[in-house]
Amino acid sequence: MRPFESEGQGLSDTNWDLFLRDMALCLSTYQDRGPAVVWPERAHTVLPRLYATDGREPADREWRPVRPGTGAHQLAADLGHVMGYPVEAYERLLPAGTVLPFGRVGADLLLFPLRGGARCRVENDGRADHRSGEVELRLRAGEMCYVPARHSCTLSEAVAPCELLLLVLHATP
Repeated sequence: MRPFESEGQGLSDTNWDLFLRDMALCLSTYQDRGPAVVWPERAHTVLPRLYATDGREPADREWRPVRPGTGAHQLAADLGHVMGYPVEAYERLLPAGTVLPFGRVGADLLLFPLRGGARCRVENDGRADHRSGEVELRLRAGEMCYVPARHSCTLSEAVAPCELLLLVLHATP
């Protein structure tokens, strides 16, 4: 039983497992290749259980680690178990009209809008031999964007506040 199931927020193992499977397939396919967008199966069933469930609002000025016992914390733990490396989860609110740049952070990232949406632009590291290009799209709740370590990313044009979940993947190079 997952921690949030005991609080009356039950999530079937099937929904959770299908969602997790699609995340793992995306990483297995694109990790160390280039950016990717995936629409995990059962996302709209799973994502509401990932919201800040401990009664606090997401941070609106900086990334804050998710608390143990939340669905987002469990997602990071389960994804780390499946992939075989540590995964950390952070939350943040992107206020409407705000631009949020990510430099090349040295780790792969998965960005999830849990509520709302924003324009997402991922750019490669500029190396001529690097095959991956740029991606620009409107990222909405239920979709995730994989950002490789050597890429930068900018979120912008949120029409309404956008609740974000960030998973930092500590894969061995």
